[in-house]
Amino acid sequence: MTATTEAPVVARLSTLDRFLPAWILAAMALGLGAGRLIPGLGGALDAIAVRGISLPIALGLLIMMYPVLAKVRYDRLDTVTATAACCCRRCC
Repeated sequence: MTATTEAPVVARLSTLDRFLPAWILAAMALGLGAGRLIPGLGGALDAIAVRGISLPIALGLLIMMYPVLAKVRYDRLDTVTATAACCCRRCC
């Protein structure tokens, strides 16, 4: 048997994945801070609903879950955006 040496799991993670708990905590702190600093924010967000479904929550869940369901590979995002430069500029 040969022993293979693999990099630790943390070393194989992308920067986004490695710091995911920090991003989540930062988003939570931003939301709590916005709620404290903007007086009518809670009521305004509660008013945006369709048949009892909060649109901000539904939109947030959709944005959060779409990359997972579509199997977006963030590690290859730079190659995709490098070849799709025409879509970002008005050159066509």
